[in-house]
Amino acid sequence: MFGLGSIADAATSWNGSDNSVDYNNKQYIQTCDNESDSTKVKSKIDNNNSGSGSDAAKDTDGNNGQCATYNAGYSIFRHQTCEYRAAWPDSCGNWKAT
Repeated sequence: MFGLGSIADAATSWNGSDNSVDYNNKQYIQTCDNESDSTKVKSKIDNNNSGSGSDAAKDTDGNNGQCATYNAGYSIFRHQTCEYRAAWPDSCGNWKAT
């Protein structure tokens, strides 16, 4: 987890109890699997609101209190949290502008 000072202006995207949050000047994303349902969680990020986004942080170890982080290297414009399984469409929450 990150310090509270770095998330003062953060935006959080939810999918059920799973979430992703941007931090550190909107260049990093943290994704947390908060459900014990054996479904992996990822965040999708978009830097200009024109595409479907690209995969970013993936939390694949279940609800164990550990989250995944990703450095985009640019300012993230929006992000969303998705559950994903092989051979199934991703179940995603709404896009959240940063």
